[in-house]
Amino acid sequence: MDTPLDQIALGDCLHLLRSLPDGCVDLVVSSPPYNLGKAYEARRALAIYLEDQRVVLGECCRVLRRTGSLFWQVGAFADKGSLIPLDIRIFPILESFGLIPRNRIVWARQHGLHASRKFSCRHETILWFTRSDDYVFHLDAIRVPQKYRNKTFHRGAKHGELSCHPDGKNPGDIWLFRNVKHNHEEQTIHPCQFPEDLIARIVLATTHPGQTVLDPYMGAGTVAVVARDHGRHFLGAESDPRYHAVALRRLRGEPDANQGFPNLKTLRDYCQRTGKPAAAYRFDVQVGEKPTDRRRARIYPEEHHRHEMAERLAYEEDAFAADIRDQERPGDRNRNGKRRSKGPTWFDP
Repeated sequence: MDTPLDQIALGDCLHLLRSLPDGCVDLVVSSPPYNLGKAYEARRALAIYLEDQRVVLGECCRVLRRTGSLFWQVGAFADKGSLIPLDIRIFPILESFGLIPRNRIVWARQHGLHASRKFSCRHETILWFTRSDDYVFHLDAIRVPQKYRNKTFHRGAKHGELSCHPDGKNPGDIWLFRNVKHNHEEQTIHPCQFPEDLIARIVLATTHPGQTVLDPYMGAGTVAVVARDHGRHFLGAESDPRYHAVALRRLRGEPDANQGFPNLKTLRDYCQRTGKPAAAYRFDVQVGEKPTDRRRARIYPEEHHRHEMAERLAYEEDAFAADIRDQERPGDRNRNGKRRSKGPTWFDP
């Protein structure tokens, strides 16, 4: 049976999965519906939801090659004030299929769902499992800058030599890619989509060029776009015709009949490729009068967001420490959304 490469099926993912032969994909990466009662998904009992996930995950494991990996990004199930992290319930399901856990990755962000009777949620998790101990992992493809890049050994046979890898370090299991929301150039009409850089880290680390990536819940097509852009094949399914259309438009990379694009990134990619001005086109979630060229865009790497979040958390802890000691709070350089670097800027409680 031939595998339908570089296609996104419109319909239930089980129809696609059950049509695939055993061991035909090298990576499964997805974010299933969270069952949180949002407008784009139906609320069901948690037990029914988990049983549905068991069926889908069973098929994903069947089509995964022996050297393959599965990344499953999940949030939490909320009901009447209680909160159940779904990765805790998904973890034993994956183990029951004989998969081996490698990492529980925390995807943290500064902003998220606010709460008044519990701590606000500021992270989601990504479970990484492999089919066997013989799995692909290319660390060199995903290294990030060292904290102390020029640190050397002070004594011994390696005195004076670099004490860290010159090409960078392992990124670790805490990721701070910016969430795809307002003012993110990848934003489409889909309410919950992966950042492309997050998927790129997974694809580059766990597949070879020419291998196949599967996303059973394709959504707006981020996994397909990233796989294609990095020389991998893709396949997947999406049940919502609106999001399926967005995914196909992102892959096509051309303006539609109304000179529109599914997001600003696709528009900018097209203009960069053709030399045409961005202002001549529109994109689906456009708010401003006209889109801007990429040369005016402010796109920050994960390292920037990591530093920004660490700085913010340190400030919040310092402010709390000052409060409980009845001391004046330290200055907030980001007061009212504007960074201030000169002079004291006191935060008014």
